[in-house]
Amino acid sequence: MSRLWSLIRSCAAILLVVGATSAYGAAPLTITPIVIEGQVVPGVGNITSGFAAMEAAAVNNSGEWLVESDTTNADTNQDGVLMRGTGHAAGALYIREGQALASPAGASLDSFDSININASGNSGFNFFLSGTGGTNNDSGVYLNTSLVIQESNISTAPQFSPNTPYIGFFDVKINDSNQLLLVASVDDPAIATTVDRALVRVNTAVFGETVLAKEGDVLLGAGRTVEDFGTGPHDSAFNSSGWVLYSADSTGATSDDSAVFRYDGVNHVLLAQEGQPSGAVALRNWGSMAGVNLHMNNSGDWVMIGDLDGATTDDGLIVKNGTTVIAREGSSLPAIGGVFTFTSFGTGNVQIDDTGDVFWLGDWNDPDTTKDVGLFMNDMLLVQEGVTIIDGQILASISTVENNFVISPNGQWLIFEGVLADGRDGAFLIEIPEPATLLLVAAGGLLGRRRRR
Repeated sequence: MSRLWSLIRSCAAILLVVGATSAYGAAPLTITPIVIEGQVVPGVGNITSGFAAMEAAAVNNSGEWLVESDTTNADTNQDGVLMRGTGHAAGALYIREGQALASPAGASLDSFDSININASGNSGFNFFLSGTGGTNNDSGVYLNTSLVIQESNISTAPQFSPNTPYIGFFDVKINDSNQLLLVASVDDPAIATTVDRALVRVNTAVFGETVLAKEGDVLLGAGRTVEDFGTGPHDSAFNSSGWVLYSADSTGATSDDSAVFRYDGVNHVLLAQEGQPSGAVALRNWGSMAGVNLHMNNSGDWVMIGDLDGATTDDGLIVKNGTTVIAREGSSLPAIGGVFTFTSFGTGNVQIDDTGDVFWLGDWNDPDTTKDVGLFMNDMLLVQEGVTIIDGQILASISTVENNFVISPNGQWLIFEGVLADGRDGAFLIEIPEPATLLLVAAGGLLGRRRRR
């Protein structure tokens, strides 16, 4: 990052505080509800309450978005919907539970799992299926609504033993090359257990499967084989070069058996290991790496919500590239007043965009618990519960759990889930202004605008 850009970022942070809508510095952003409780989905029902307006979401660099929601449809086999739109305009029904699928024959969509969208507007899904005639083939990997691999199919990947079937899928991600990353369960005859985990990359243009890592592989050192991988939606990341960021548990002492790796197309590089020096905080080792929330951008920069050993009052932190601390429990930021300290970062997402900006959720110890959670970009407070106003309503709460927010790879778009003061749950879209743009406005056009990445 250039010295000029560092100066611009610093000045922009100050401007965010000056132009704030709260005492702490929440940015004065325009925020649009794109799916909200009570909204009518024609032919299906109304969007329901109870954090059902946004069960998962995705957005690309063009502002094309997907939001998974639940509705009031009385048939629970047809009440789930996937809404699609672009930018702040109203979206429309894209896919719904219960709809017939072209393949396999006679199958219909039972429920959704992974939600994502790439630069071309394509998505990779794990759909749970009805009408397949059995429970050993009732899920499948799809490119949009076209079947790619069905549960029970025999894998063609040469890294598996012959006659290795897929027996389930935990997660599917897509990159801009229309490659899919599967966190899959298989039954490889050469592996002693009957359920074997694997990370598999699938090319969809010219079909091909490649196992990137699997149960039984040696990644931590001689004699230490992989037992499992993180299977949650934020336990791995996949970029457009086909690189994969993931966490794995291995055999051996439980004090150092979990680790974070990055596969760079050739090697599995160890980035952080339980029980080893953190590199982020002096004299503190990493805690467990099992199930840590991770993300990686298209340059290979990465971020995670990690834990350190030692005192539990300051062991949680958000760290970039293993060494740069973005935020830490027990610490403060001017954006939250400089006196309150962070107590947690939720159990949801953390993301890094393609220029290295880190987006995260923080919870701090303000005695006024109606105002103690916010969404941040680096050290800038973007959205704050109890302060931010949307459609004339105070934002009463922000989701702190699994699929609470998502950004586009270029960092221009952010979708988060929250509840307004009138009780309506919703998915809300922010178009993020660039720090240089904010500075340009304040300085009367004296400085240039950073080109959107």
